[in-house]
Amino acid sequence: MKLTHLLMSNCLDRPYLGITRIAGICGIFIPVVIFTCLGLALVSSPWFSWTQHALSDLGVNGPSAVFFNYGMVLGGILAFIFSLGLIQVLSKKLGAYILTLSSFALIGIGLFPETLFPLHFITSASFFVLLISAFLLIGLRVKQDRFNRSMGLFALLFVTIAVCSTFFLFCLPGIAILEALSCFPAFFWCMVVGIKMTSMQAFTASRREIKHLQ
Repeated sequence: MKLTHLLMSNCLDRPYLGITRIAGICGIFIPVVIFTCLGLALVSSPWFSWTQHALSDLGVNGPSAVFFNYGMVLGGILAFIFSLGLIQVLSKKLGAYILTLSSFALIGIGLFPETLFPLHFITSASFFVLLISAFLLIGLRVKQDRFNRSMGLFALLFVTIAVCSTFFLFCLPGIAILEALSCFPAFFWCMVVGIKMTSMQAFTASRREIKHLQ
């Protein structure tokens, strides 16, 4: 009976582990794709100043617009897939659901450049609000096991950096630094968590611990 139960458990876990591994890989590539495209946009925009502009200025016209906008769309798609895997992992899922919504907003930033200002403003503002809200909930609600606690503390650190970065609103004409500090740590968080999500054994153990606690 024990052997049968173990075999059945392994069969049920395989789809779960497959989803989390794919989502984890997407999480790893979120900063790779976004930073690569952003770097190419910056290289092709010698006029850009971190203290005078917003990052979205890179998406208006020229080669930089292609790199920036495609980077946001691809990054948003990867973030969406990653958030679906995160929903499977977390026992408290509200933060992961909100992170899913923020991925749609990130895609919207690439689809609606500043030339479509009303739509761009809505998607851009929604992205930052949803992103910070998601990480705040993840940080406050995740405490079931050691892996989730470390992940939650990392999320709260990101929220702290994002809130403190609002200081730059009052001392710089541009908001590029504020935008970078508000989302770049989150991309690294996705990479770190993605690396953990690709480890089958770690997540099998984590899932069993969560089931036991429930």
